[in-house]
Amino acid sequence: MEEPKPKQVKVGITRRDFMKLAGITGLTAWMVEKGLTWKDLFNMANDALSDPINIIWTGNGWCGGNTIAFIDAMNPAVEDVVTQVTFNLQPITLRSPSIANVGNINLVYHPILMPQDDMAYPTMEAALAGVFDPYVLVVEGTMFDEFGLYYKKPSDSFWCSAGRTPSGHVLLCDEFVFNLMKRAALVYATGACATYGGIPATTNGLGYRSPTYAMGMLDDPYRGILGFPAYLHEVYEKDLGYFRGEQVIDEDIYSATNSPYNTAYPGPSYHWQSKLGQPIVAIAADPPAGDWIMRTLVAGVLYVRGLAPPPSSTIDIFNRPKYFYGNETHQNCPRAGFFAQGIFAKNFGDPQCTYSLGCKGTEANSPAPRLGWVGGVGGCTRGGVCIACTAPGFPDLYEPFYAPPNAPTLPSTTLLAAAVGAGIVVGVGSYFLSRRRGKPMVPKAKGVS
Repeated sequence: MEEPKPKQVKVGITRRDFMKLAGITGLTAWMVEKGLTWKDLFNMANDALSDPINIIWTGNGWCGGNTIAFIDAMNPAVEDVVTQVTFNLQPITLRSPSIANVGNINLVYHPILMPQDDMAYPTMEAALAGVFDPYVLVVEGTMFDEFGLYYKKPSDSFWCSAGRTPSGHVLLCDEFVFNLMKRAALVYATGACATYGGIPATTNGLGYRSPTYAMGMLDDPYRGILGFPAYLHEVYEKDLGYFRGEQVIDEDIYSATNSPYNTAYPGPSYHWQSKLGQPIVAIAADPPAGDWIMRTLVAGVLYVRGLAPPPSSTIDIFNRPKYFYGNETHQNCPRAGFFAQGIFAKNFGDPQCTYSLGCKGTEANSPAPRLGWVGGVGGCTRGGVCIACTAPGFPDLYEPFYAPPNAPTLPSTTLLAAAVGAGIVVGVGSYFLSRRRGKPMVPKAKGVS
């Protein structure tokens, strides 16, 4: 394969920078020095939008659910956002941009949606050479302990392959993502598996993990599981990063991007930073709705173009975007009023609060009840219960999913004052009566027979 050429850097500015420059007193002198007219300067701003923001999407220990959600997105849809795809390392234009200021977005690599099955290694090498700068890395699925930090497996065996090297050897998923992290402008983890480990990282309630020691990109402080950046750091520090007879984890991922190795809560992986100095953003759920994925990615593209705030300014303590995960699922639920009144459902299909059927909406954050799923229709809480798949600790801390909690608990601090004011004590008592009598319990108001 021909050696990829580094991308030529163009002298360009964004429209926002153009407007800023227009207010600078010395701009005219600078333009004269460069031989530029105002028309030239504005054209430079337009040219900057024509340069694509590239997306590299990796699939690791995955079921493909996030990809299905991604192509089901409707607001905006894939065809509204993706304007180019890459074939044999060459971009192919599909259509002109239809969303103002987003510009061209090129889907460089996706292991399911792309027609080729042998482009993982060439894509990785081209990315390392700067061909796709700037690019956004999307990680779907869990990462694995390929290097024996926790579990020593047979030499040259592996858990997850992203493809093959030119010599025919296995390209590890761990190696693939590790190298792509080095130059990524932004990194997104999408889905419960990629964020905090999800079901593959379960301890099955017994305290024992599978031999894969699956992990997410971010630490799960509830289960004591390190995220992938912290895992890579430990592998490099202990000189374990060898495969195929060569060192494939060849540097500390924190040093590679000048990131601080900070062990402060919720864990060191939350403090790793991308090339633009941004943390890994968690698009949490199992899977998230397509619109959540798409809108979060578009917000990141706008940031790279200089038209939106940095992701670090809009995330919560677990690196989830606040504009989707800022409220508890319970707070977004149309049944929340029943909860406050202590009116609980007996069976699925009852219109009352499903806390009695196992709903974990007071323990997780998501917009699912309010936004629905595809085009606002359906969703897990429309007929079922919240299983807290957007939270660290999922699934271990929230099982069994469809059984009532052992005892009703007060909501988290954000709901505590409101709960007290609404008579939560009455609600708890009504809950027990509902379970005992086998039907939803409606408390009577004073003075009404």
